[in-house]
Amino acid sequence: MKRVLSVRLSDGFWAEAPEGRALVLGAKQQALLALLCTAPGGARTRVFLETTLWSRAQPEQAKASLRTALSTLRKNMGEAASDLLIADRETVILDLARVDVQGSESGSAFLAGFALSHEPRFADWLDSIRHRTVSPEHVQRTEQLQEPRLRRQEFAEVLPSIAVLPIINRNSQAALDPLGSILSEELTRLLARSQAFSVTSYLTMRQFDPRTTRACDVATACRVQYLLSGTVYVSGQNYRLTADLQEAGTGQVFWSRDFSGTIAELLSGQDEELRRLTQQIGRTASAEAVRLTRFRPLEDLDNHSLLMAAIALMQDPQPGCFDNAHELFLLLLQREPDHVLVLTWLGFWHVMRAETGMSQDAAADRSEALSLADKALERDAGFSLAWTLKGLAGSHLSGAYDAAIVAYDQALMDNPNETLALLLKGTIRALQGKTEEALALTTQAWTLSPLDPQAFFFDSLSATVQLAAQDFDQAISLVDRSMSRHGVQPTQLQTKAIALELSGRRDEARRVVGDLMRVKPGFTVEQYLRETHAANAKTGQRWAQALNAAGVPE
Repeated sequence: MKRVLSVRLSDGFWAEAPEGRALVLGAKQQALLALLCTAPGGARTRVFLETTLWSRAQPEQAKASLRTALSTLRKNMGEAASDLLIADRETVILDLARVDVQGSESGSAFLAGFALSHEPRFADWLDSIRHRTVSPEHVQRTEQLQEPRLRRQEFAEVLPSIAVLPIINRNSQAALDPLGSILSEELTRLLARSQAFSVTSYLTMRQFDPRTTRACDVATACRVQYLLSGTVYVSGQNYRLTADLQEAGTGQVFWSRDFSGTIAELLSGQDEELRRLTQQIGRTASAEAVRLTRFRPLEDLDNHSLLMAAIALMQDPQPGCFDNAHELFLLLLQREPDHVLVLTWLGFWHVMRAETGMSQDAAADRSEALSLADKALERDAGFSLAWTLKGLAGSHLSGAYDAAIVAYDQALMDNPNETLALLLKGTIRALQGKTEEALALTTQAWTLSPLDPQAFFFDSLSATVQLAAQDFDQAISLVDRSMSRHGVQPTQLQTKAIALELSGRRDEARRVVGDLMRVKPGFTVEQYLRETHAANAKTGQRWAQALNAAGVPE
């Protein structure tokens, strides 16, 4: 194949077009070309390029700078070589088969004398390459084996994206009123903390005037699917927020709703109305994703729609939905075989199949979940949700509470707001008899989780903590709420029967055991102890005795 571009990476940087014309490139464009020349297969993710070359810019600014650099690079290459660069939404590829890359001369320094001011990530990359070799082939092989795995993987293409416009205060003429800014910042924080969306930063959105900005302008500038805007009215110490959720690209309004609260609660960061608002946004995005999967070919859907739909279908009690979720996860896995979010959520699917009694081999499902967690952590050793999955699957397989606590602590070290890790750690502490700590962790998890996609699972785990704390009425209430959200499952019936028996309500406990035996024929106390991760605790033995007393055979 004919080479249409020559690039020299030793003794400085030099690039030459097919007709012998030297390319006159800026420093960032030279660095961009060098990064692509040394990449395995000539491919780099947009995220890697943006964070390496524009590390101090806001994400949207970095994206725009990369687009400009690619456009300028193509123009400088000329028509004959412009198609060497291939870029999609996630990756930039340089066709190395048509590029003559030189840089293996002995004794030469890789990009000698070249540097980028104020770009520490590029400097670190350049320094590491100079200490290895100047051979591009060697660089490619080394990066394939040693590319940093601790770096946070970018989720922008897998999670749905949303931006919050500055809220307009009808009591003020200022475009950026303090109260409106506080509401916008708090909503942005709550959405980001939910980990269900890729959220444009509050500081970025301050550049838009909410009185004149169109939804499509934000969609173009920030590449978001959803846009939240609103107006606030103040009366004394109370406020009323009218919030509008739109599809950013088309401006279609999904809903317009009112939320009321006090300014004191807003300033304290404990405003329940805003939590309710973010919950409704999450439900709308999930419902929209599920709707799209039902009338559009799956191959036409974006990754974020598939992921949101799969997570939503996991908790839908209607027949077939759980299996449909698995199909969506497998399709995502074909597209993104190494993406930690996809691997981890597929692992949770296997855990849920085991926990809800739908599995033909619960141990095999938990083992598969543990394998998926390990694979995700190989890709990103600091991904909190994967550590949470590892702790959950591992504790059920081995009953090793200490190992589970280590995994949950690793998750919380990476992300102190990892709500599921907090709740699961609370469950283990409850089984260990550390009731006060367990209740504190459970309360913290619920406080931090305005948008959890598995609310029924939260209820079920919280019921276990309340059962260990001997608050039987609260445990029963949580189980009932969990079953109302996700249907009747064996584990919830077990918890309810135990709570009723231990609270002296044996007749009711026996009725629940009757339901349990119909849902899970042949169920025994021995099977309960074999399947529950409470078996290794004194509490678990007591619960087994309660089930037996309520009518479950030994």
